[in-house]
Amino acid sequence: MTNSRQRNANRANATRSTGPRTALGKATASLNARRHGLAARLRSEPGVDDEIDRLARAIAGARSDLLDLARRIAEADLELRRIWRARQLLAKVPRTPRFLPRMVESPNSKLFMWAVRRLNRRKEASMDDLAQLLGKVGWDPDAPVRIMVPSKKPLPDWDASAFERYERRALSRRKFAIRDFDAARLEAEPDRSVAED
Repeated sequence: MTNSRQRNANRANATRSTGPRTALGKATASLNARRHGLAARLRSEPGVDDEIDRLARAIAGARSDLLDLARRIAEADLELRRIWRARQLLAKVPRTPRFLPRMVESPNSKLFMWAVRRLNRRKEASMDDLAQLLGKVGWDPDAPVRIMVPSKKPLPDWDASAFERYERRALSRRKFAIRDFDAARLEAEPDRSVAED
């Protein structure tokens, strides 16, 4: 049973771990699943169902009772092939720059806003006062408002190790599908030791 202190701590932790808050963070997070598309189910691709059925029939052979288990093996095997193809394609893609530029407010623009805030504190400030203050601090009216700078966070370096998680998952799925197929095949076969006696 949780007490009120624990509930408050849980609520505080939940508010800190609810995902990105800024528009840039949300935009970046929304692209996470689309980076390589391997998290999507294989059956969502066109023409895959026919390939799965063809491979499943080859695995099951004449045993139509094992066709569903053979489909699991075929689907996991095609998933592995898709991962291996994606890894090969990744090896051919040229590397992108490590830091992409982003637009930020220029120092000149910050200087202007500082002067405006400073004059806002005065009760009787005019545009002449603003022009005079900006002239003293070296503000340039022709300078851009925003400038490009390299991003602070480096882009992830996509190498083949990014696919290891998907490959392990597909290998595991295929391994257990093969185990289930073999167990069902052996269970359905008549006991040979009884037939030999």
